[in-house]
Amino acid sequence: MDYTELVHAIQNGDDAKANKLCAEAHPILIKYLIANMGASQEDAEDAVQKMFEFLIPKIQKDQIKRPGGLLSYMLMGCRHAFLKNIRDYNINDQEPLEEDPSIDATQIWNLVNEERASILKKCIESLKSHYKEMVQFLFQYPEADANDIAENFDISINNAWIRKHRVIKQLSDCAQSNY
Repeated sequence: MDYTELVHAIQNGDDAKANKLCAEAHPILIKYLIANMGASQEDAEDAVQKMFEFLIPKIQKDQIKRPGGLLSYMLMGCRHAFLKNIRDYNINDQEPLEEDPSIDATQIWNLVNEERASILKKCIESLKSHYKEMVQFLFQYPEADANDIAENFDISINNAWIRKHRVIKQLSDCAQSNY
């Protein structure tokens, strides 16, 4: 949605149109914070309100140089307002925040790495045999370039480069779909 009209409505004093456009943007911004920042409904509403309290005077003072980029500016403003609210709440909170995680960090990363290794193993098993061999070679020689691959598999350098990137792409796509 283009919010250039919102800038013009606020600058021209057209409160009815400005209110209508703000009301249209309000649920979009709230949904954005809930979906992308994990905000509660109330926190998202507070952040959007603070963003508008900051944005409208900037528009009135003609400090918005690119009205076409207003949506991006509003999203960023909502994000910052939400994060500031969280930070201020945590600073003023009665209970101190735990400084140390309840689980040793290495335990968490070990679990993540085990899960990733399991996914990677499944993805490698799904490859064609010549790609499996290439992956094994690349694991054994991680610094291998296209010349090394070409020499090892008796293929052209161009073919080695293409196969290497294809196998990496297949593994990446497989890992993304399984993660």
